[in-house]
Parts: sequence; C-alpha cells; structure tokens
Amino acid sequence: MMMCIKNRFFNQNRLLLLAFGLWFDEETIFTHFQATLLCSLMISSIIFQFSRLFIAECSFDLIMRIFSSMMFYVLLTIPCISMWINIKAVVLAFSLCGNSVIIYWPYILDIIVPKNVSYAIRAMYFMTKYFKVSEKYYFLVLVHLNAACTTGLIVMIAMGTMLLSYTQHICGMFEIASYRIEQAMAPELLHNFDIKNRTVICKQMICAIDIQRQAMQLSDCLLSTMHGSLAVVIITTVLCASCNLFQVFQIESPAEELEEVLLHLLAASFVVWIMFICNYAGQEITDHSNHVYVITYSISWYLAPLHIQKLVLFLLQRNHKIFTMSVAGLFTASLECFATLVSASVSYFTFMYSMQK
Repeated sequence: MMMCIKNRFFNQNRLLLLAFGLWFDEETIFTHFQATLLCSLMISSIIFQFSRLFIAECSFDLIMRIFSSMMFYVLLTIPCISMWINIKAVVLAFSLCGNSVIIYWPYILDIIVPKNVSYAIRAMYFMTKYFKVSEKYYFLVLVHLNAACTTGLIVMIAMGTMLLSYTQHICGMFEIASYRIEQAMAPELLHNFDIKNRTVICKQMICAIDIQRQAMQLSDCLLSTMHGSLAVVIITTVLCASCNLFQVFQIESPAEELEEVLLHLLAASFVVWIMFICNYAGQEITDHSNHVYVITYSISWYLAPLHIQKLVLFLLQRNHKIFTMSVAGLFTASLECFATLVSASVSYFTFMYSMQK
C-alpha cells in the first residue's frame, strides 16, 4: 500500500531526490555517498563565496555583492542538509499520513538582451566583478556555482512539492473531520434518535476526533523535526531578499547592466515566492482546523443526548485554541507572517541603503 501511494503521488519527487541519494527507500552506501557529495558541493560553494571576503580587498560594496549571492546559495543548501538529516522523519510522516523542473538556463538572458559580446565574456566579467576571481580560474568557479545552483534548485523543488503534498493531506484530513461531524449530527438523525442512529453518531464522532488527532499529530511531527531548518530558512530568505534588492539599486546604469538587474530581481522574487508559498500553506492548515471548530459550534448539539454532547464539548475544548504551524515559537505560518517578513526585508534593505549613503 505504501509503495503504491508513493509511486502514484510522489513518483516525480522520488526520481528527483533519488538522483542525489535523498530518497528514504534506498539507504545504501552509494546513496550515502551521493548525499555526502551533494552536501559537500553545496557547502563548498558557500565556503568559496565567503572566503572571497578574506582573500580580496574588502569593502562594503564587495560584502553586499557576495552576501546577495551567498544567501541565495545558503537558502538552496538548507533543504539538502535538512532532507539528509531528517530522512527518518519523512518515513514517519508517510506512516502517519497513510497516503499522501527546473533546468538551469544560462543562455536566456543572452537571447533577451543580445549584445556584440559573447555569453562567456560576460560570465567572465561577472565572476571577476563579484568574486574577484582571476580569468584563469573563472571557468572552474562558474561550473562549480552553476552545478551547486542547479542541484540545489532541483532538491528544493522536489522537497518543497513533497511538503506541500503533506500540507494538502493535512487540510484534507481536517476537511474529512468536519464532514463527518456535520453528517453525524444531521438533524434527521437527531430527530429520529434510536439505538441504530446512536451507534452511527457515536462511530462518526469518534472517527472525526481520531482523524483530527492524526492531522494535528502529522503537523507536529513535521514541525518538531524541521523547526531548526525552517527557522534558518526564514532568516535566510529575509536577508537574501534584502541583499538582492540592495544590489539592484547599487547598479549605476541599469539599462546597460540589464542582465545583472534581472538576475537580482529574479533571486529576490524567487525568495519572496518561497515566503508566500510556505506561509500560505500554514494559513490553509489553520483555516481548515478552524473550520472544524466552526462546524462543531454550528451543529444542533442541543438535540443530542448527554453522552453525545460530551463528545461535542470535547471537540470544542480541543479547538478553542487556534491550531497554528509555529516555528521555534517565533514565527507562525500565516499570511500575516508573510507580510511581516516582506516588511522586514524592505526595512533591512532601507537600513543598508542608508548606511551605504
């Protein structure tokens, strides 16, 4: 059953993650080597960029250039390491559920904004400007960073879509619980209350309570195993968006350096999109959990016998406190949190811009 579910709903995620040794069905020496190689590639790309601060002549402009790129690579590295560390937790999430590409394109900008200089010359200029790398080694650096960016994006998309599938499953469980409560306390059953209807109501109410418990348990399982990684992701997204926005306004001639402007805008937009998707998923879980409370509160509980009313009271007490996806007790996934993070990114950008002036 488990293999059927994974092949049906997570086959594309499995293929993407299996290529990097991050799929939990295949734990062998080779997959451990693949995962180690992937994490080494991602971490080495960050270390290389960070090392330029000590090798090259340091200035505020150079620091911001390197940080705008390095934060993006940090954001891509976190899911790789998190998936590697939390493979057991992903297996547990599957058991709790019971069920339930991007190709890096380096030539697009050259097509959009054709010039008399080749892509290779502009790439060489970009490497020299950002990382103070000699022309002798720029190709190795370019291959290294492109490989890290491509693999990081693939892993992030595979892991992100799988986690979104989990959140959709959780929302579906809350919706099923709401439906069962509504059907169990239907007026026609309560008005014609007999032994048979009593059994039906009790079974459906108990089933609804159990489904709601499983949904909450799955949510807590995902958060408890990944709250550290998610907290780092949140901080990194804010810094990455701020640094890339800052770099856009640092370009003296945007019309002449349109590729660089688009690159930073693309990075900032990608980060903001990640913020929105994560917080929207958390908001959906909260809304579906609240819907269980609304349905429970609106049913004709007063027509039911006392022992059924006790079950209804139990549900009301459980749902009285809003169920949220809270990360480290500091961030609560919601649209309000998304607005706060975007506001923080703009505030940090304003602060850096004023400091530079």
